[in-house]
Amino acid sequence: MVSTTVGYTGGGNPAPTYESVCAGDGHTEAIQVEYDPSAVTYNDLLKQFYNGHAPSRGKPQYKSAIWVHNEKQKQQAEAVAKASGGIIDIEAAKDWHDAEDYHQKYYQKGCSVQ
Repeated sequence: MVSTTVGYTGGGNPAPTYESVCAGDGHTEAIQVEYDPSAVTYNDLLKQFYNGHAPSRGKPQYKSAIWVHNEKQKQQAEAVAKASGGIIDIEAAKDWHDAEDYHQKYYQKGCSVQ
């Protein structure tokens, strides 16, 4: 893994905030992963995702999804989803908005989920 960034994607609000996302502006809380393909493959990342993921339905804020950037990623995501028996949305990447600084590296800051 090179880096991760927490943010919001998928909604229509051009300047989402945690509060607007919680209020239902259509965005989903998401994580953007930058990785080194010489160290880990996209398929490996997809498998790791499915191994540690419990799909969520309901509010768009908590939507379970993989946003892909090209057709090859879409095909790989669909194949891993099928093999894993996972039910998840696979969609074209939408505009990305970094979450507020206090959301970044949340666990490393010693914060806990309530």
